[in-house]
Amino acid sequence: MFSFEGDTGPYLQYAHARLCSIERNCGLVVKPSINFDLLKEKPAIELIDMIAQYPDVVKSALYTLEPCTVVTYAMKLSHIVSVALESLWVMGVESQLAEARLLMFWATRITLGNALKLLGLRPLERM
Repeated sequence: MFSFEGDTGPYLQYAHARLCSIERNCGLVVKPSINFDLLKEKPAIELIDMIAQYPDVVKSALYTLEPCTVVTYAMKLSHIVSVALESLWVMGVESQLAEARLLMFWATRITLGNALKLLGLRPLERM
């Protein structure tokens, strides 16, 4: 129940907390107008694609009355976040690329946080 490995609640919370940490520590402000063409790495594309699926996941859960749909989505999103965070740095890269990645991670944090709230969990900012 308290494991940070595998498909667990703490794993979801940890992914959210890591995304919060990036926003706190990068020294940048989230800007809504960025050059999306800079986000062309495979992990970035996978992450953006996964974020875009969230509205359909919520609709599906509503129609089927199966909250496991949201849980499965949150787990997949957290796994993709973990992979993306290994290679898509915000700090130490050119400023336009950093801003683009920060917006992507911000959108991911909002989406994951909404999924957690939908499941009755309070997203943590620090662990």
